[in-house]
Amino acid sequence: MSDYTPIGQEGTFLDHVGGIEWRVEPDAVSSRLTVRSQHVNPNGTVHGGLILTLLDFTLGAEVERSIGEGQQGHPITIQLSSSMIGAAGLGETIVGSARVTARTKTMSFVSGEITCGDRVLASATAVFRNPRIA
Repeated sequence: MSDYTPIGQEGTFLDHVGGIEWRVEPDAVSSRLTVRSQHVNPNGTVHGGLILTLLDFTLGAEVERSIGEGQQGHPITIQLSSSMIGAAGLGETIVGSARVTARTKTMSFVSGEITCGDRVLASATAVFRNPRIA
């Protein structure tokens, strides 16, 4: 099992969000983020928009990993449905996981969740447009 590393998207929206790391294994992708002051809402818990951003990143990264080599571009989110279940506070680490449930030539169907320790914070299903294969 490898360590988490920064996602390396300098100058992008995800870089502006800050703190997202990921780990790519042969059979799965996971992401994590330690909640900082810029990630919380007025209630002092992680903002729902941040949870959705981490879900979108994680689910798309899993689609990309599962397709493998030879892609031109990245998966494009077509649809994302989520349920917010719990909250995390400042200093807690949240983790995203995903799995592809089905794929056609042009679309991938994926599900995933964000957790904090043993608590589920959100779950989601999504449809992504597959990148072209060279």
